[in-house]
Amino acid sequence: MARRIHNDDASPGISRRGFFELAGGAAACIGLGALAGAGGTSSNSVVIYSCCEGIRNETQMTALRQAFPNYDIRMHYITTGNCAARLRMEGASSEADIVLDFEGGYINQVSDSLEVLSDFDESMYCEDLLDPDDRYFPFSRESACIATNDNILSERGIPTPTSYQDLLDPVYAGVVSMPNPKTSGTGYNFLKSLVNAWGEDAAFDYFDALAENVYQFTSSGSGPVNALVQGEAAVGLGMTYHAVSEINEGAPLSVHFFEEGSPWDVYGSGIIQGRAGRQAVHDVFGWLCTEGVRIDNATYVPDQVLVGVSPEIPNYPKDVKYADMTGITDVDEKMRLLERWSH
Repeated sequence: MARRIHNDDASPGISRRGFFELAGGAAACIGLGALAGAGGTSSNSVVIYSCCEGIRNETQMTALRQAFPNYDIRMHYITTGNCAARLRMEGASSEADIVLDFEGGYINQVSDSLEVLSDFDESMYCEDLLDPDDRYFPFSRESACIATNDNILSERGIPTPTSYQDLLDPVYAGVVSMPNPKTSGTGYNFLKSLVNAWGEDAAFDYFDALAENVYQFTSSGSGPVNALVQGEAAVGLGMTYHAVSEINEGAPLSVHFFEEGSPWDVYGSGIIQGRAGRQAVHDVFGWLCTEGVRIDNATYVPDQVLVGVSPEIPNYPKDVKYADMTGITDVDEKMRLLERWSH
């Protein structure tokens, strides 16, 4: 399946991406090369590969700074697909000690490189999100939506879409943005949801047709909403929490769900093999999987992760109908579908 555009997304506030370094209470952005081989170089150092983006990483790092002022904690933002590729190549020799908010299908691809989490308590998490092999714990349940920039739609006289089929209308040519399933868990969630809803051939035929209207296939799930905020697109297949966050900041966006329901997936966190015995890694991971999850769930992504906890965030949709995501964490199925997407 030929894809016309595979641009990296440019986001407002791009300085929030890349590395976040925490050392003795000081935080700064640094480049990837500076951390080559950094994982495990000292007893109090911790390197985190985070698939969270922007302000979510900043929030975690601010809280980590307060919790562990004497630890050297460094966080690198990396897309889910690139994180999986790195860990497949590096395995237990990865510079990372911890992976954070890593999409379930991708994390299962590299689970052999992760520790069994027998020293940690999983009873706080919703049972449907748990990994039966105990290689990762849930960090978030991330849902997706169709977001629109209502100002652009109005200015151009374009109707608000009410179905996936609507987006094939030529009136949407050049104003749709979607994440690339090869590099984005969110993009794969949309693909898998329609495969489940319509059948594989019909879903791939749909995305072939949709590509004619797509302005940009972004490298990460945040790209479509960023494109809406920048006025580069009118319709974005993106993350619900990201769209709501921008709405709460005053952006003229709306959130929509089509008949097939909201694509969703579990995003987990794990420890690279051989690192759990280091106290700093053990402490930071334990914090991320308890306090870190609570903070992220209550502040950004309120879809339920913790037993008995259902946070509310202004403008976040209630009673969301979730799409059928059967097989979303099946590694072989994912690799097969992504191979077909590539061709």
